[in-house]
Amino acid sequence: MSIRARILALVGGFAAMALIVTALGLQTIADYNRTLHAYDRAYENAWRAERLNHIVSNVVLETRGLYIAQDDAELQSFIKSLDLNLDSLDRALAEWKARLTPAESGRLAAIDRQARDFIALRRQVSALAAKGKLDDARVLSTANRSDRKAFQNDLDALVLKTVAELNATKAQTERMDKDRTLAFLVSCVGGIVVMLGVALWLVARFVTRPLRELAAAIVSTSKGDYSKPLPSGDGKTEIDEVWQALGVLKSHAIEAEALRQAEHERELKLREIMLD
Repeated sequence: MSIRARILALVGGFAAMALIVTALGLQTIADYNRTLHAYDRAYENAWRAERLNHIVSNVVLETRGLYIAQDDAELQSFIKSLDLNLDSLDRALAEWKARLTPAESGRLAAIDRQARDFIALRRQVSALAAKGKLDDARVLSTANRSDRKAFQNDLDALVLKTVAELNATKAQTERMDKDRTLAFLVSCVGGIVVMLGVALWLVARFVTRPLRELAAAIVSTSKGDYSKPLPSGDGKTEIDEVWQALGVLKSHAIEAEALRQAEHERELKLREIMLD
């Protein structure tokens, strides 16, 4: 293989390494986007669960406010706030259900019926309070206390679940970030070290050492030292071609030296003859 072909192969190796790193980068971006989307979903679900829990707590507090109102104006204020919170709870449930993916469709199944029953009963309590039937409102609310506690317990469990999912997704994102950073470091540094090692070996094996040998042969040949044989080479590399050219020059030099020696001997013989 010629030196040019080896250099091109080395360049191709660096190009392949660049393609591998690029592919790893694109895969990392895709994985990161998926993980980020999962994190956004987990964060949204946790936020919506906390919001539901907060609104339910407000409804309970506003309901209790009905029974401690000091006058009609304060009572009407509690009734208005209760109705607004019930509307907010209704909207929050509808918005969350609309945002759920098919895989998450069962997330609200456990509390949806309880939430609807809770909203319906609290609207009845509000309506009774608006009519001045506070005792009936209290009785209705008290009778439903066990169901309300069960609903809030299930809602608290949902909050804990969504927060746990959020934490798990966050940990997964951080782990992926560390793993991919390490993968990038290993692939880049490892690839560079390997390619540099191959490049140094190629240069030393097929360029530096042959050139030193060639330079030494040229110097010795120029000094008339023809005792060392020259490698013929297979002609596959540029240096082999130089060896072959040097071999031709050496042969010509040896022939010229032989001719000079023969001419010198002939002159000596002629001189001897003339002297005799």
